[in-house]
Amino acid sequence: MWFNLGRVKGFLVFLAILLASKNLTFGQSTTIGREFFLGFMENNRTTTPVLRLDQASIIISAEEDATGVIQYESNSIPFSVKAGDQFVYAFPEDGLDMIHRTSRRIENKGIYIMSSGNISVHAFNFRARSADGTVILPLPSLGKDYYVTAHHENFNPGVDPGSNVNYESTLLVVAVEDNTQVEISLSAQSNDPIPIPPGSTISVELSKGESYQVKAVGDLTGSRVRVVNSTGDDCKNVAVFGGNKMTSVAQECDGSTGDHLFQQTYPIFSWGKEYVHIPFAGRTSGEMVKVLAAENNTRVFVNGQQRAVINAGRHVSFSFGREELANITADKPIAVTTFAKSYFCNIQSGQNASNGDPTMITLSPNNQLIKSTVFSAVQVVGIVNHFVNILTKTESKDKTILDGQNIGASFQPVPGNAAYSYARVEVSEGSHSLSNEDGLIGYVYGSGFIESYGYSAGASINNLNFETEVAYDFDVVGDKVACLGEQASWTVNPRDSKFVIFEWKFENEEDIKEGKTVEHLFDEPGVYKIKISAMTGDRSCDEMEEAEFEVTVVESKGSLEGPENVCPNIDEVTYFFENPENSSSVLWEVVGGQILEEDAYSVKVLWGDFDPEAKVIATPLTEEGCQGIAQEIAVFINDSIIPRKPKGIAEICYDEGVSQFYSVADLIPGRVYQWFIEGGEILSQSDAYEIEVLWPGPGSTGQIWYEEYSGANASCGGESERLVVNVNTPLQAEVADFTELVCAGANAGSIEMRTSGGSGNYEFIWTHDNNLKGPKAENLQPGVYSVIVKDAGGCELFFENIEISEAPALQLSGEMNIEPARCFDSEDGSLSFEVLGGVAPYTVLGESVLVVGSSIQVFNLAKGNYAIEVIDAGGCVLPLEFEVGAPETMETEFILENVACPGSISGSILAISKGGVGPYAYFWEFDGSVGPRLSQLGPGEYTLRVTDSNDCEQSFTGSVTEDAPQLRMPTGFDTQKESIFEGVSNCEVAFTLMIYSKWGELVYVGNEGWDGTIKGQEAPMGVYSYMIEYSYTIDGTARTEKKAGVFTLIR
Repeated sequence: MWFNLGRVKGFLVFLAILLASKNLTFGQSTTIGREFFLGFMENNRTTTPVLRLDQASIIISAEEDATGVIQYESNSIPFSVKAGDQFVYAFPEDGLDMIHRTSRRIENKGIYIMSSGNISVHAFNFRARSADGTVILPLPSLGKDYYVTAHHENFNPGVDPGSNVNYESTLLVVAVEDNTQVEISLSAQSNDPIPIPPGSTISVELSKGESYQVKAVGDLTGSRVRVVNSTGDDCKNVAVFGGNKMTSVAQECDGSTGDHLFQQTYPIFSWGKEYVHIPFAGRTSGEMVKVLAAENNTRVFVNGQQRAVINAGRHVSFSFGREELANITADKPIAVTTFAKSYFCNIQSGQNASNGDPTMITLSPNNQLIKSTVFSAVQVVGIVNHFVNILTKTESKDKTILDGQNIGASFQPVPGNAAYSYARVEVSEGSHSLSNEDGLIGYVYGSGFIESYGYSAGASINNLNFETEVAYDFDVVGDKVACLGEQASWTVNPRDSKFVIFEWKFENEEDIKEGKTVEHLFDEPGVYKIKISAMTGDRSCDEMEEAEFEVTVVESKGSLEGPENVCPNIDEVTYFFENPENSSSVLWEVVGGQILEEDAYSVKVLWGDFDPEAKVIATPLTEEGCQGIAQEIAVFINDSIIPRKPKGIAEICYDEGVSQFYSVADLIPGRVYQWFIEGGEILSQSDAYEIEVLWPGPGSTGQIWYEEYSGANASCGGESERLVVNVNTPLQAEVADFTELVCAGANAGSIEMRTSGGSGNYEFIWTHDNNLKGPKAENLQPGVYSVIVKDAGGCELFFENIEISEAPALQLSGEMNIEPARCFDSEDGSLSFEVLGGVAPYTVLGESVLVVGSSIQVFNLAKGNYAIEVIDAGGCVLPLEFEVGAPETMETEFILENVACPGSISGSILAISKGGVGPYAYFWEFDGSVGPRLSQLGPGEYTLRVTDSNDCEQSFTGSVTEDAPQLRMPTGFDTQKESIFEGVSNCEVAFTLMIYSKWGELVYVGNEGWDGTIKGQEAPMGVYSYMIEYSYTIDGTARTEKKAGVFTLIR
């Protein structure tokens, strides 16, 4: 029983106050927390011939300053630890034995840890030559449903294990609440205290802190542990562990040395579909990996190639080489665990030949990243090398910090999965911190002389199980639409009704919002993260799920152009929404006028009488329907108008004798114009809407304006604003910098221009990209480029023949090796080749690709023509085309040898196959017979499975038809050769035969053939006639046929 409940409650109150004072929020479920339950499974302690006792220990690493307590049985161990430090508690050898030694017995050996600050906990069970450890999950990361991964194996035949023994696999359950009913379905036989076979179900009821260990003589992998009396809002989770008392992992190398295996099991809800196996540094043995399924018909892929299909609770094992990475994926959730092998699997020469022994590490799915963690490289006698394997997204690798140092340079891309990169870093024993603001996965491990350990450095245990929707006061199109400056109602819809408490964290707001539906406004454009935490009940057990997604908030804008002064009841004016950004259409509104026409970016208005509120309003809309900043022009309807400034160049690049053109600001039908100028000369007619002007030399200034009035009402008019014109000094420009070498076909080059003089407002026109307006062109391929530099005054300089040269090409080394698909419709062909040149590493887009150095393999190819690209680190691209062959399509022709006679099984068919790769194997589903011929058949269709020499299989259907009997009578009867005169038929028929002499006399009638006699005497030779009548039933209908003819009797 748990003791000192008052003290525990007091500490919980203190913890709650501390949480509230720090305004902490619920973050992602990880291995960092403040409350933990754990237990230790049996290790193989010995007393003879050598005394080797096992000892349990707990390592607490602090993310922040923390105080707390470790409780077990009647013991309470306080601790205090500073951020970045660790606290180690070794259970006294002469104290209570907290390691489980029994099987299928309820014990009180659960261990509880509570802390005031964020900590990570690792448990370690050490015995000389047999040790292992595990990360411990905090309470919020526990679940109610588990499939266990453990291990057990027998020594290979012929192996002399000496004194080594492979012991039982184990699983352990620890309850965190009273009255927890647990159901354990075993995948292997448990012998102690009495044998129960695999497939048996054990039911136990555990109180808080009670534990239950199961030992089995086989592999307990796939055993299921479930809480069966839990409701969605209770706290009856359990902590589950799997492993082995002591076992070898040596099926591939005939080794026999064993080690203790100890790993906490992750709940099913946290399983994923994509994992990366990273080999252990400091070992030369390679690793064994187990993949365990949670659902039936789970397809498992390794490096894009399907390797197995397994059902719920079943597993498949793979062996990988010492430097072999693997992308392990599935179409349904899986658990993946890496096992280090026995030391004898090492290369048995060199410095590390005897380093290491079995250990097991549960891998995290690629999408379950953790942003920061603290871990311990455990201090153990015999362990000499400690490492941490790290996986992160390639784009974020340079954000990885280990113990305060950036280690981005240590990463390299995962072969066949360039989106992720990995690093294997050696660390010292003791406490370490690891972080990446975009997320990472880490595993820590160590090895020494026939000794090893390993566990997760930190993991994310998330379960994304709900959806969101958003609503505005206006219609929008799409999901998760975030509109700038608009209040929106955001709603979460959980698929599981047990979640009733929801917290929202919007990236642009510090405060957390709570509720199923919350209101929020984005007041600045940008990309924002939204995190939702869903909790059950009253949060008493911190059962929580999280989701995080991004929304893009854009500003829809542009400029509204058109006249501000109009004449009443005359002017039909078109207004334009120019330079739209993030806008797909415009919502138009007019006050004081009538809309005559409108489209996405313009509106035509007939203005009415004077209206002090007259205006045009243009509200841009995004593709989703979000409203942008409305643009408004206040319109003055009056006979006295003030036109806007003339349109034309105000800053002029002087070019002797070159004239400029100017036009009215708003061209309105029915208007009359008159132009005026100071400091220049009008060369054209001065009463047109556009005129030609000549300005004097550099440094001069002038003005130009016009009068405008209505041709229908001359009293409606006015003088425009004046445009001031400056004539500028010449423009100067030069190439400031450019890239000299770029890989063939790559777009890594750049050209940058430097300008001075002119108006100071410059425009750049690049001949290779009309949309590029700036002084720098980037992402350029090798080639010759040109640019025109202009200023606001019309000055223009042309730069041509700026050459970016091609770097040495990426090349194919040798020939491509193409393996054809085995079957005409299978996807198991492959391509392998080597490359040289360019800049390593190389990548090939696609899931079924493995790149190791300069060797590239492409898998899962069907028959057909393919085109791929090899891309190097410098952007060089090597396009390759190839064809994958395959056998021809299998075809089978059926020959009907015999039809089915009515009412009988006399039919037979013969199958003749071609295509594929012969010879062929035939299997008839009708009776399981083999061979190309099927006999004794009635009418119907018969399915044949044909398998060729490549094990390609295809089914075909042949038909046997029922047909009327075919009866033929002979034209002669030689009594020396035939005993009777009768017909020949392909079917058995009942008949009546009548024989007549040439005189028409009936000489025989009967149901059998005629023997050539008349009344017992030999009939004379000559010509006779016959009539035969026979009956049969076909398609359920009785039929009678008659045939008549003549024949000659000879002797």
